[in-house]
Amino acid sequence: MSTPSSPTEGLLLPAERFRRGGFYLGLVIAGMLCLVLLEGLIFFVVGVLIMGEDMGFMGEAGVAGYVGLPVIGGVVCLLPLIALVWQHPGLRIDSTGMSKVWRHRTETVRWADIDKVRFNSRRSFLLLVLKAGALPERPVAVAGPRVVFMYSLGNSLWRRRRPNHPDLILDALERFAPGKYTVEPWNLGKGGA
Repeated sequence: MSTPSSPTEGLLLPAERFRRGGFYLGLVIAGMLCLVLLEGLIFFVVGVLIMGEDMGFMGEAGVAGYVGLPVIGGVVCLLPLIALVWQHPGLRIDSTGMSKVWRHRTETVRWADIDKVRFNSRRSFLLLVLKAGALPERPVAVAGPRVVFMYSLGNSLWRRRRPNHPDLILDALERFAPGKYTVEPWNLGKGGA
């Protein structure tokens, strides 16, 4: 993680692709194990309880019979997740504005176009409220007028897995754009207002 060393330097939060990729990989492996257990249960119910076979019937499928389908499903699930992780940007906050940083390009929203900066209630998403008429070419990514998604700070289910990025972001906002941050969280139930 890159943090500023002087008040004039910006804040750069890297994309954390490996941490996010590890979470997705763990999720897929857990799903594969659940599928193996489900297959074993189906073999037991159908073969032993319904057809009256002995327990040796369950071993006839072999390792390939139990693991084949979950492995194929896991690979199929991992491919789009790898693409998703690879596309995740870093975040830079400096005197120019707030930027999403990819490997070969940068997308910046200037401070002049930003009305407010806020988090969602779990502090897992950073959102920008644009000024009226600012960036008409930019599509509104979430519900509510002028609210656009800026950055995902990690898994919103387990707070302990997320680093202290919200605090670093707040420090950078106070240095480069005092008064832009609002403590009122974005609320989907109110139309993103």
